[in-house]
Amino acid sequence: MGGHPDDRWWRGLDVQLAGYLPSGGRVLDVGCAGGQLVDRLRATGFDAVGVDPKAPERPGLVRGLVEELAGEAEYDAACAVMSLHHAALEPVCAAIVRLLRPGGVLLVSELSWDEYDHRAALWVDRHDGSGKDTAVEAWGREHAGLHTGDTVRAAVADVFEIDLTRHTPYLSRMLARRDLEANETALVECSSLPPLGFELHCRGSSRRR
Repeated sequence: MGGHPDDRWWRGLDVQLAGYLPSGGRVLDVGCAGGQLVDRLRATGFDAVGVDPKAPERPGLVRGLVEELAGEAEYDAACAVMSLHHAALEPVCAAIVRLLRPGGVLLVSELSWDEYDHRAALWVDRHDGSGKDTAVEAWGREHAGLHTGDTVRAAVADVFEIDLTRHTPYLSRMLARRDLEANETALVECSSLPPLGFELHCRGSSRRR
């Protein structure tokens, strides 16, 4: 399947959702940005809705916060793609729980920005021609104030059962270098690069409030 030009952070999530849900299932994209994932999901047969404070005004997208959405048990699944690290985690996770039907699925794509180290800095510097400061200190300043990966995982685990955690390429996607994703993945697997990107596949927890 060919890649959508804006699919680097959610590439493959549409296929993974198809493994959980039948065609026509209702899906909520939390922090949908421009709505590209919503468009892909709708094109593949899902009844998808996106919510984001800066969402474009068009059908299928809601401009606002997920906490402001009305209703309960409205969706079969939800996605949160690079949106939880700057969110108010407790109310956002509570809203997702409220909006999902019992046994609903949550797929999360996130980063552990605090894992960035000198190995990552050298790798980015080698492959990035922008001249941007790739030093660990500059990275830390740029990402200060964002939730760490561990904080995101803990907040999700408080209200969901995490069925699967896996590493995903982050640095190559940040550089929009799909040709480097396999290299990054191999280096992470042999501990030559830190694992910055990750996915969580979750289901409603018995502890849900």
